[in-house]
Amino acid sequence: MENQPLCFVAPGAQQGYRVVLRSLHDVRQSEQVDPGNVQRLRESILHTGHWLEPIIVERSRGIVMDGNHRLNAALQLGLKRVPCIELDYADPRVCVRHWQTGQAFEVERIFTTLARGEMFPYKTTRHAFDPALPVVAIPLDNLYG
Repeated sequence: MENQPLCFVAPGAQQGYRVVLRSLHDVRQSEQVDPGNVQRLRESILHTGHWLEPIIVERSRGIVMDGNHRLNAALQLGLKRVPCIELDYADPRVCVRHWQTGQAFEVERIFTTLARGEMFPYKTTRHAFDPALPVVAIPLDNLYG
């Protein structure tokens, strides 16, 4: 079922985005995270029993555009796969800026930094998506296997 479309997306919420299940082994963290935020997120996911926000990844390399905290929560929960929206940086729905300055962020810098085995500091990049991203409701049991 990996990289297959899901049917758990709320009706009318998908807005042209395709949500797929992607193996955690195929998702690459791009920025450092705040451990406290990861813990709170993990507890929230456990409490609801559902995964609600897909992780946004660069399609070919699996680089997290948005969702590094969700990725870490999934790892702590021992999930095998996570709901993802796979996009390309050339997609007109994607805009990436520097978190502090708001200036355009050079996408090639993301690729070269990660290729060196490094991650960006917490809150370096800010990805925006238009239209808004969908909300999903995927039972956690579907993500362990």
